[in-house]
Amino acid sequence: MIAKTALCILAALALLTVPTADAKPRICAKKNLEGTLINLGKLTPQDVDNGTGVDLVRCGDVTGDGRADAVFTVFSGGTAGDTRFGVVRAGSEDGLVLYKQAYKVGIARVNRRAFEILQPHYAGDDPNCCPSSFRKTRYTWIGSRFKAGPTTRLNTAPRRFYR
Repeated sequence: MIAKTALCILAALALLTVPTADAKPRICAKKNLEGTLINLGKLTPQDVDNGTGVDLVRCGDVTGDGRADAVFTVFSGGTAGDTRFGVVRAGSEDGLVLYKQAYKVGIARVNRRAFEILQPHYAGDDPNCCPSSFRKTRYTWIGSRFKAGPTTRLNTAPRRFYR
């Protein structure tokens, strides 16, 4: 009876150490992305302490190599929302293959070679809370870098960009 109980306990422990299929790759963890940006001089530890840091992360292949990349935004720490976006490529030398400035930017993966960003567009007297429309831009991997496509106007912001 004791041997059977011990065997059941060992089997249960073995199951606990098996990685789950939906576990995110290390590259997609916010702290790891912030560490990469700090190492590259894009963020400082003080920035992170003051509320600036990685906000949204979309994990999945966007460079067509079959490995999970991290498409991410960086929060400003204030009312400007997310003011940068970028891509850390799995397995590349420094990891960062795109890093751009933006304003209240949202992101969404499209497929294994592309992602889109969304930013508010303000008419002359629009308050900061309420843009007249939005601009969506698709970034496509062309073998060694991302190329921005044409911008599309949208009347409302699809939720997939900001949640």
